Amino acid sequence: MAQTILLVDDSKTMREVLKVYLMGRDYEFLEAEDAERALRLLRLVPVSLVIVDLKMPKMDGMSFLRHLRADEASTQRRVPVIMVTGDKGSQYEALALKSGANAFLHKPLDSARAVETVDRLLGKSAK
Repeated sequence: MAQTILLVDDSKTMREVLKVYLMGRDYEFLEAEDAERALRLLRLVPVSLVIVDLKMPKMDGMSFLRHLRADEASTQRRVPVIMVTGDKGSQYEALALKSGANAFLHKPLDSARAVETVDRLLGKSAK
């Protein structure tokens, strides 16, 4: 059974790039162009992993992560989250991990590292 990954990024191109990187790995995808829509989707559809951009309009990735982890506090489920950003500062990585992200990737994404990170968090072995 395929695991579902929610891609949250205001850039459709970035969402498409991630799907191409992960193609053929038995994953299904849901997409949200903003964090608010992603939170609504997560309340309706169970997902195995979230990949979220740090910088988005309305609600950024850190705020999304805080809302997600607060929503999860009343359940026994904790969805793994990979935060991505084009910003080069390491302070974002430390803050994201401290806030509950499971991994952090910098854009431009390295395809092998992105696949390895997703597979590791979802318990899959490399192909």
